[in-house]
Amino acid sequence: MSQAAADSVTLFVEHVTHIDCGVLDPSRGLRGATWLVDAELTGTRDDQGMLFDFGPAKKLLKSEIDALVDHRLLVPRQAPGITRTDDGVALTTHEGDHYDYRGPAEALTDLDMAEITPERLADWLGQRVARQLPANVDSLSLTLRAEIIDGPVYDYTHGLSAHDGNCQRLAHGHRCRLAVWLDDQERADIAQAFAARWQGIFIGSREHLTTPADATRLGFAYDAPQGHFAIELDAAHCALIDGPATVENIADAIARRLAVEHTGHRVTVKAYEGVGKGAVVSHGRRASALPA
Repeated sequence: MSQAAADSVTLFVEHVTHIDCGVLDPSRGLRGATWLVDAELTGTRDDQGMLFDFGPAKKLLKSEIDALVDHRLLVPRQAPGITRTDDGVALTTHEGDHYDYRGPAEALTDLDMAEITPERLADWLGQRVARQLPANVDSLSLTLRAEIIDGPVYDYTHGLSAHDGNCQRLAHGHRCRLAVWLDDQERADIAQAFAARWQGIFIGSREHLTTPADATRLGFAYDAPQGHFAIELDAAHCALIDGPATVENIADAIARRLAVEHTGHRVTVKAYEGVGKGAVVSHGRRASALPA
């Protein structure tokens, strides 16, 4: 093997996957998060002059990262206010807000840290994913970054009881763009005002309520293919919608609320679910279309 082939080389894969998850934060409570993941692999080239073929590399990295944290609730075990049980977790924040959650083991990821940050989570993931890499790969470095969003941003957690994939996991979440049009004019101010209401919101379906809808603390529960899920939290951190908490129904709920606040106008809402996907829904009528 030539000296050039033996020298160390770094392979990079930008946006190898993105993580949609819920995060328990000791100061902010239950938050929805979305992080894009970049990877750098360092090692020596094989006889074909490659460190790791891009196709298999991307497939392995995405599979391992997704299995560890995607569509899960991430729990900082060392955080003050955290109480872990066999089937769930409770958090009391610095502000006194209290969250109770129960779910199967595959819906939770415990992290031995006091606070979950992108940097700490990237290190934790890198140590575990590196074990699955070929022998000629000496090291793996992961970077987690939030999508750059020039405009209104909201984050939420939810769960879809009838979903046959991991969206059924209650309290997984997303960080999202939001855009609003009043008639044909985009209104970033309206979108921003609404997004400000939905910072760390839990979006729950009325059909899953286990408490009265007007209670100061709301409970939700359902049985899904992966097991039983339940959550209870202050009503101030909840948004109730009719039907399952799909992005289509979420966009519809936002558009309906804004149409009531802006009577006589056609309200169009473009609501994202994480990165690059979402739904568009319109409600109401243009002022010019109203009868004289």
